[in-house]
Amino acid sequence: MTPHEDAKHSAGAALAALRGWAARRERLSEDRADLMAAAWWSGIRTITDLATAAGVSRDTAYTDLRARGIEPTDRTAAASRLRRFAPLTAQALHELAALSNTVVLPALLTENPGPLAEAAGAVSVALERMADLLAADADVSPDWPVGREELAQELAARLRTALHHAHAVAAESTTRDRLAAQTLGSRMGLFDDGQALPGGVSIDLYWPDGDRSTVRIEHASFTDDAPAGWTLLHSDRAVPELTGVQHLAIQTALETLAETLGRHLHREGKAGDDQATVSPMASTEETAGLVVLDEEASP
Repeated sequence: MTPHEDAKHSAGAALAALRGWAARRERLSEDRADLMAAAWWSGIRTITDLATAAGVSRDTAYTDLRARGIEPTDRTAAASRLRRFAPLTAQALHELAALSNTVVLPALLTENPGPLAEAAGAVSVALERMADLLAADADVSPDWPVGREELAQELAARLRTALHHAHAVAAESTTRDRLAAQTLGSRMGLFDDGQALPGGVSIDLYWPDGDRSTVRIEHASFTDDAPAGWTLLHSDRAVPELTGVQHLAIQTALETLAETLGRHLHREGKAGDDQATVSPMASTEETAGLVVLDEEASP
């Protein structure tokens, strides 16, 4: 997103937050009643506790509960772990996004908001796109300016942005050794659960000038100089040392690849005379769009 687009979005989000505040003001009693009912069904049956938590009188608590079909004098009704089902609505999510923007936008109006605020900003926009998708499904606007596919793609892009900033938060609060140990523990956990492990991966990178680089991604073992579990890169180009954020991003990509292929092979492939049997310790090699299982490679 360009600086102009960022400024335009910030202005639009600020106005949306103001409109959302006005809409929420009109819905405060309804929202309170919904929350009161959710607390009741979670097992809280003391009216004083409910009224105190909401900052209202006991009479108001009784009224809210009865408005949601609950008779508060019947304390024998079974508690439920889940609130009664209510489908998502575009209006409710738009209001939630507006509330989020009310909190998040001021934290973004600085030169360096920090990764946590950036993640919160991306999640706020993601909430807006979810609401837009629901509105598009409901044909709220017959002249919808953006198609469902574009909305879904932007939702995915915003969530990827949030994930990137979450990785930055995770990396800034620990050391390389701890990140490597966490990766190693996560990999062993996957193996213990019977899931496929991402092994070594080779990927070809094609540059705009027509050049191509091959990068081999592996995990450090206990005999390497790097801590066991750390990401190792080998390439025909010079490879700078990875940062913690880059390590986490690569590991997430590898786990996604292994999970996707593991589910596909588990679902489609059965061991037989005419089918390959894949070791859970096999590595995956991706070259020019072709995925090849390399059973001889170590994880």
